Amino acid sequence: MSKASSGRGGRRATASPRAPSVHRNGSIDAIGPLRRRRAAKRPAPPPPEPPIEVRLAKHGDLAHVGRIGGLIREAHEAGATIAVRSDRYLVDAIRDRRAVVVVRAGALVGFATAHPWDSGKYVSHSAMVIAPELRGRGLSRLMKQELIALSRQRWPDAAILSLTLSSQVEQLNKSVGFEAVPYCDLTKDPEFWKGCEGCIHYPHLKRNQQQDCHCWAGLLLPPGSKRDRVVPRDAFGHPSAGHG
Repeated sequence: MSKASSGRGGRRATASPRAPSVHRNGSIDAIGPLRRRRAAKRPAPPPPEPPIEVRLAKHGDLAHVGRIGGLIREAHEAGATIAVRSDRYLVDAIRDRRAVVVVRAGALVGFATAHPWDSGKYVSHSAMVIAPELRGRGLSRLMKQELIALSRQRWPDAAILSLTLSSQVEQLNKSVGFEAVPYCDLTKDPEFWKGCEGCIHYPHLKRNQQQDCHCWAGLLLPPGSKRDRVVPRDAFGHPSAGHG
């Protein structure tokens, strides 16, 4: 004999799963009201970030000169190894179409420039800066690649040189093919070396007649070129005594 239910007469009914709601149009609501309410409470996904463009500077970018100078000064004051540049320097770089900019939603967020020396025998890259909120995203590498392409187009036979105190810049340059070289392999153009006069290590450089200092020196030669002059040097990179 089966047991009677504890309620009034009859057997205890076994609960059956609730059937999904059926709308008037005949469709079945398989989600259920609770899941719909939970979904409604979820925050909307953030809007996509505006695209970032790395490109050759054009005439319209002259409007960003004040912003560029501000980014460079802020980086310099924060301890970065970057020289403060005048507005005239930045204007000339943009007008000469030898600068690269990074733009996001119409706002300038990065800048760098190329400069020829020794009548185009050498080219240096300088004034590279990225807005603080966008650092660490690989934009410096994209700017460096754009600068190398620009240098190869404008000065195809030039060696691209680097002289830097920044370990980050050194590592970036090595990763794109720069080779460490002694100072005597760099440009002899006096205008280039004037850029070192504001450095705290300039007295050391001057004492060594521009043959040794604290900066890392590197060259990126044109494709297919090799350093054809090998000079014996001592442990400090100076030409060995008695070498003719």
